[in-house]
Amino acid sequence: MNDSEVDDALPAGLKLERTAQGLTLLSETEPDAGAVRVDFLTPEIGYRRHQPLGKEMLIKAVGGVVDNRRIAEVPSIIDATAGLGQDSFMLACAGWQVIMLERSPVIHALLSDGIARAILTAHQSNDATLIAILDRMRLQAAVDSVCFLRQTEPVDVVYLDPMFPERNKSARVKKNRYLLQHLHGAEAQGDGLLMAALDVARKVVVKRPRLAPALQDKAPSASIAGKTARFDIYVGKSRRCIIRS
Repeated sequence: MNDSEVDDALPAGLKLERTAQGLTLLSETEPDAGAVRVDFLTPEIGYRRHQPLGKEMLIKAVGGVVDNRRIAEVPSIIDATAGLGQDSFMLACAGWQVIMLERSPVIHALLSDGIARAILTAHQSNDATLIAILDRMRLQAAVDSVCFLRQTEPVDVVYLDPMFPERNKSARVKKNRYLLQHLHGAEAQGDGLLMAALDVARKVVVKRPRLAPALQDKAPSASIAGKTARFDIYVGKSRRCIIRS
Protein backbone atom coordinates (compact mmCIF):
# COMPACT_ATOMS: atom_id res chain seq x y z
CA MET A 1 0.00 0.00 0.00
CA ASN A 2 1.47 3.36 -1.03
CA ASP A 3 1.32 6.70 0.78
CA SER A 4 -1.35 8.14 -1.52
CA GLU A 5 -3.72 5.25 -0.74
CA VAL A 6 -3.21 5.83 2.98
CA ASP A 7 -3.75 9.59 2.59
CA ASP A 8 -6.95 8.96 0.63
CA ALA A 9 -8.25 6.87 3.55
CA LEU A 10 -7.77 9.69 6.07
CA PRO A 11 -11.06 11.28 7.13
CA ALA A 12 -11.26 15.06 7.14
CA GLY A 13 -9.68 16.49 10.28
CA LEU A 14 -7.07 13.75 10.73
CA LYS A 15 -3.47 13.75 9.57
CA LEU A 16 -0.40 11.53 9.63
CA GLU A 17 3.02 12.90 10.48
CA ARG A 18 6.40 11.19 10.37
CA THR A 19 8.17 12.23 13.56
CA ALA A 20 11.38 11.15 15.26
CA GLN A 21 9.25 8.79 17.36
CA GLY A 22 7.56 7.21 14.33
CA LEU A 23 4.48 7.59 12.14
CA THR A 24 1.87 9.47 14.18
CA LEU A 25 -1.87 10.04 13.75
CA LEU A 26 -3.19 13.41 14.91
CA SER A 27 -6.48 15.29 14.92
CA GLU A 28 -6.40 18.74 13.35
CA THR A 29 -9.68 19.73 14.97
CA GLU A 30 -9.67 18.12 18.44
CA PRO A 31 -6.38 18.73 20.28
CA ASP A 32 -7.51 16.72 23.32
CA ALA A 33 -7.83 13.62 21.16
CA GLY A 34 -4.08 13.17 21.59
CA ALA A 35 -1.63 11.47 19.25
CA VAL A 36 -1.61 7.83 18.20
CA ARG A 37 1.41 5.79 17.17
CA VAL A 38 2.41 2.15 17.48
CA ASP A 39 5.31 1.53 19.85
CA PHE A 40 6.05 -1.93 21.21
CA LEU A 41 9.06 -0.74 23.18
CA THR A 42 7.49 1.56 25.75
CA PRO A 43 8.39 1.05 29.43
CA GLU A 44 4.79 0.00 30.13
CA ILE A 45 4.83 -2.76 27.51
CA GLY A 46 8.34 -3.77 28.56
CA TYR A 47 7.13 -4.17 32.14
CA ARG A 48 4.18 -6.33 31.05
CA ARG A 49 6.43 -8.42 28.83
CA HIS A 50 8.67 -9.36 31.75
CA GLN A 51 5.87 -10.22 34.20
CA PRO A 52 4.46 -13.77 34.50
CA LEU A 53 2.40 -13.79 31.31
CA GLY A 54 0.26 -16.69 32.45
CA LYS A 55 -1.44 -14.34 34.92
CA GLU A 56 -2.73 -12.00 32.21
CA MET A 57 -6.46 -12.45 31.54
CA LEU A 58 -5.91 -12.35 27.78
CA ILE A 59 -3.34 -15.15 27.92
CA LYS A 60 -5.52 -17.23 30.23
CA ALA A 61 -8.50 -16.80 27.92
CA VAL A 62 -6.73 -17.94 24.74
CA GLY A 63 -5.21 -21.01 26.38
CA GLY A 64 -2.09 -20.04 28.28
CA VAL A 65 1.60 -19.56 27.62
CA VAL A 66 3.13 -21.72 24.88
CA ASP A 67 6.51 -23.41 25.42
CA ASN A 68 7.79 -23.47 21.85
CA ARG A 69 10.79 -25.59 22.86
CA ARG A 70 8.57 -28.60 23.61
CA ILE A 71 6.05 -28.66 20.78
CA ALA A 72 6.08 -29.74 17.16
CA GLU A 73 3.78 -26.97 15.91
CA VAL A 74 3.35 -23.44 17.23
CA PRO A 75 -0.37 -22.79 17.86
CA SER A 76 -1.85 -20.04 15.74
CA ILE A 77 -4.20 -17.23 16.64
CA ILE A 78 -5.85 -14.67 14.40
CA ASP A 79 -6.17 -11.23 15.95
CA ALA A 80 -9.00 -10.10 13.69
CA THR A 81 -9.18 -6.59 15.20
CA ALA A 82 -5.48 -5.81 15.57
CA GLY A 83 -5.83 -2.06 16.15
CA LEU A 84 -2.58 -0.73 17.59
CA GLY A 85 -1.22 -4.25 18.06
CA GLN A 86 -0.59 -4.38 21.80
CA ASP A 87 -2.66 -7.52 22.35
CA SER A 88 -1.00 -9.17 19.34
CA PHE A 89 2.39 -8.34 20.82
CA MET A 90 1.51 -9.82 24.21
CA LEU A 91 0.18 -12.97 22.55
CA ALA A 92 3.45 -13.28 20.62
CA CYS A 93 5.35 -12.76 23.89
CA ALA A 94 3.39 -15.73 25.26
CA GLY A 95 4.59 -17.91 22.39
CA TRP A 96 1.64 -17.75 20.00
CA GLN A 97 1.98 -17.38 16.23
CA VAL A 98 -0.18 -14.30 15.62
CA ILE A 99 -1.87 -13.42 12.33
CA MET A 100 -2.84 -9.75 12.53
CA LEU A 101 -5.78 -8.32 10.59
CA GLU A 102 -6.49 -4.60 10.29
CA ARG A 103 -8.85 -3.24 7.66
CA SER A 104 -8.12 0.49 8.05
CA PRO A 105 -5.28 1.53 5.70
CA VAL A 106 -4.32 4.28 8.16
CA ILE A 107 -4.08 2.02 11.22
CA HIS A 108 -2.38 -0.60 9.06
CA ALA A 109 0.28 1.97 8.16
CA LEU A 110 0.78 2.77 11.86
CA LEU A 111 1.15 -0.94 12.63
CA SER A 112 3.62 -1.51 9.80
CA ASP A 113 5.72 1.42 10.98
CA GLY A 114 5.69 0.26 14.61
CA ILE A 115 6.67 -3.30 13.73
CA ALA A 116 9.46 -2.11 11.43
CA ARG A 117 10.90 0.18 14.11
CA ALA A 118 10.74 -2.58 16.73
CA ILE A 119 12.49 -5.04 14.40
CA LEU A 120 15.23 -2.51 13.66
CA THR A 121 15.78 -1.83 17.36
CA ALA A 122 15.78 -5.54 18.21
CA HIS A 123 18.49 -6.27 15.63
CA GLN A 124 20.55 -3.21 16.55
CA SER A 125 20.54 -4.29 20.19
CA ASN A 126 20.95 -7.98 19.30
CA ASP A 127 17.92 -8.83 21.44
CA ALA A 128 17.27 -12.43 20.38
CA THR A 129 14.16 -12.75 22.55
CA LEU A 130 12.54 -9.65 21.05
CA ILE A 131 13.50 -10.77 17.54
CA ALA A 132 11.76 -14.10 18.14
CA ILE A 133 8.65 -12.36 19.50
CA LEU A 134 8.38 -10.05 16.49
CA ASP A 135 8.98 -12.97 14.14
CA ARG A 136 5.80 -14.57 15.50
CA MET A 137 3.75 -11.51 14.44
CA ARG A 138 2.42 -11.62 10.87
CA LEU A 139 0.60 -8.50 9.68
CA GLN A 140 -1.58 -9.23 6.67
CA ALA A 141 -2.39 -6.71 3.96
CA ALA A 142 -5.20 -4.32 4.92
CA VAL A 143 -8.24 -6.52 4.53
CA ASP A 144 -11.83 -6.97 5.69
CA SER A 145 -11.58 -9.44 8.57
CA VAL A 146 -14.87 -11.20 7.82
CA CYS A 147 -13.75 -11.89 4.25
CA PHE A 148 -10.38 -13.14 5.47
CA LEU A 149 -11.94 -15.47 8.04
CA ARG A 150 -14.29 -16.95 5.46
CA GLN A 151 -11.38 -17.85 3.19
CA THR A 152 -8.60 -18.90 5.58
CA GLU A 153 -7.60 -22.34 6.86
CA PRO A 154 -8.76 -23.43 10.34
CA VAL A 155 -6.82 -21.96 13.26
CA ASP A 156 -6.59 -22.67 16.95
CA VAL A 157 -8.04 -19.37 18.19
CA VAL A 158 -9.60 -16.20 16.82
CA TYR A 159 -9.36 -13.15 19.07
CA LEU A 160 -11.78 -10.23 18.72
CA ASP A 161 -11.63 -6.86 20.42
CA PRO A 162 -14.34 -4.84 18.65
CA MET A 163 -14.67 -1.23 19.70
CA PHE A 164 -17.41 -0.26 22.07
CA PRO A 165 -18.96 3.24 22.07
CA GLU A 166 -17.46 5.23 24.92
CA ARG A 167 -19.87 7.08 27.19
CA ASN A 168 -17.88 10.30 27.52
CA LYS A 169 -15.01 12.16 25.98
CA SER A 170 -12.52 11.55 28.79
CA ALA A 171 -13.03 7.79 28.49
CA ARG A 172 -12.34 7.97 24.79
CA VAL A 173 -9.08 9.81 25.31
CA LYS A 174 -8.01 7.61 28.21
CA LYS A 175 -8.46 4.45 26.19
CA ASN A 176 -6.74 5.98 23.15
CA ARG A 177 -9.60 4.84 20.93
CA TYR A 178 -11.29 8.05 19.85
CA LEU A 179 -9.19 8.49 16.73
CA LEU A 180 -9.48 4.79 15.91
CA GLN A 181 -13.27 4.97 16.17
CA HIS A 182 -13.19 7.99 13.89
CA LEU A 183 -11.32 5.91 11.30
CA HIS A 184 -13.45 2.78 11.55
CA GLY A 185 -16.89 4.23 12.19
CA ALA A 186 -19.73 1.74 12.63
CA GLU A 187 -17.59 -1.03 11.16
CA ALA A 188 -15.64 -1.11 14.43
CA GLN A 189 -18.55 -2.67 16.32
CA GLY A 190 -17.72 -6.16 15.05
CA ASP A 191 -20.83 -6.99 13.03
CA GLY A 192 -20.48 -10.41 11.44
CA LEU A 193 -17.10 -11.13 13.01
CA LEU A 194 -18.22 -13.57 15.68
CA MET A 195 -20.09 -15.91 13.35
CA ALA A 196 -17.22 -15.92 10.83
CA ALA A 197 -14.73 -16.59 13.63
CA LEU A 198 -16.75 -19.49 15.06
CA ASP A 199 -16.70 -21.20 11.67
CA VAL A 200 -12.90 -21.24 11.40
CA ALA A 201 -11.56 -21.55 14.96
CA ARG A 202 -11.52 -24.13 17.72
CA LYS A 203 -11.98 -21.30 20.21
CA VAL A 204 -13.05 -17.67 19.90
CA VAL A 205 -12.16 -15.10 22.56
CA VAL A 206 -13.92 -11.73 22.63
CA LYS A 207 -12.78 -8.81 24.78
CA ARG A 208 -15.60 -6.64 26.14
CA PRO A 209 -16.03 -3.87 28.70
CA ARG A 210 -16.95 -5.64 31.95
CA LEU A 211 -20.61 -4.56 31.94
CA ALA A 212 -21.18 -4.61 28.17
CA PRO A 213 -23.59 -7.05 26.56
CA ALA A 214 -22.16 -10.07 24.80
CA LEU A 215 -21.10 -9.51 21.21
CA GLN A 216 -24.12 -9.93 18.93
CA ASP A 217 -26.04 -10.93 22.10
CA LYS A 218 -24.61 -14.44 21.85
CA ALA A 219 -23.97 -15.92 25.28
CA PRO A 220 -20.41 -17.25 25.74
CA SER A 221 -19.49 -20.66 27.08
CA ALA A 222 -17.33 -19.03 29.76
CA SER A 223 -15.91 -15.65 30.77
CA ILE A 224 -12.88 -14.33 32.58
CA ALA A 225 -13.64 -10.95 34.15
CA GLY A 226 -11.50 -8.23 35.69
CA LYS A 227 -12.26 -4.78 37.09
CA THR A 228 -12.85 -3.05 33.77
CA ALA A 229 -12.89 -5.74 31.08
CA ARG A 230 -13.84 -9.34 30.55
CA PHE A 231 -12.94 -12.02 28.01
CA ASP A 232 -15.86 -14.06 26.67
CA ILE A 233 -14.93 -17.53 25.45
CA TYR A 234 -16.82 -19.42 22.75
CA VAL A 235 -16.41 -22.95 21.42
CA GLY A 236 -15.84 -22.84 17.68
CA LYS A 237 -16.63 -25.38 14.99
CA SER A 238 -13.03 -26.25 14.05
CA ARG A 239 -11.69 -29.50 15.44
CA ARG A 240 -8.08 -28.36 15.14
CA CYS A 241 -6.13 -29.33 18.27
CA ILE A 242 -3.55 -27.21 20.02
CA ILE A 243 -0.32 -29.09 20.72
CA ARG A 244 1.28 -27.72 23.86
CA SER A 245 3.39 -28.90 26.72
